[in-house]
Amino acid sequence: MKRMVFIMMALMLTLGTVSAQQPNPKGQNGKERIEQQVRQYTAAFSLNEEQAQQFGALYKEYNKKMRAIHDLYYQPRPAEAVTLTDEQIEQRILDNFAQSRAILDVREQYYHQFRKILTPTQINRIFEDEKARRAQMRR
Repeated sequence: MKRMVFIMMALMLTLGTVSAQQPNPKGQNGKERIEQQVRQYTAAFSLNEEQAQQFGALYKEYNKKMRAIHDLYYQPRPAEAVTLTDEQIEQRILDNFAQSRAILDVREQYYHQFRKILTPTQINRIFEDEKARRAQMRR
C-alpha cells in the first residue's frame, strides 16, 4: 500500500513538473497572443473594418515598443540568499524610474494616436488590461 502511494505521488510530481514547464498553456507565441488581443478588442469595441485595420496596426506597434522597454530594463530577481549592495539597489531604483518614465512616454504618445480611433473609455480599458497582465506576470 505504501509503495502504491509513493508511486502515485511520484507520478503526480512528475506530471506537475512537466505541465509547469509549458511556456504558454494555450500554445501561443507572442505574435499570436497580440493577434488574439487585437481580435478581442476589435470585437469588444465594435470597430468597423477600417477602424479595425488602423487599430490593429497601431496596437501592434504600441505593444512592440512596450516590449522593447521591458526588455531594455529587465533584471532578473536575485536569489533570496543574495544581498545586494547599496550601489546595486540604487541602480535598480534609478532604472525603475527610467523604465516608468519610458512607459509613461509611450502610453501618452499612443493615447493621442488611439484617440483618433477609440473613445477614452476604450483606451482606458486597454491600459487597465495591460496593467492587469503586468501584475499577473509579476506573480
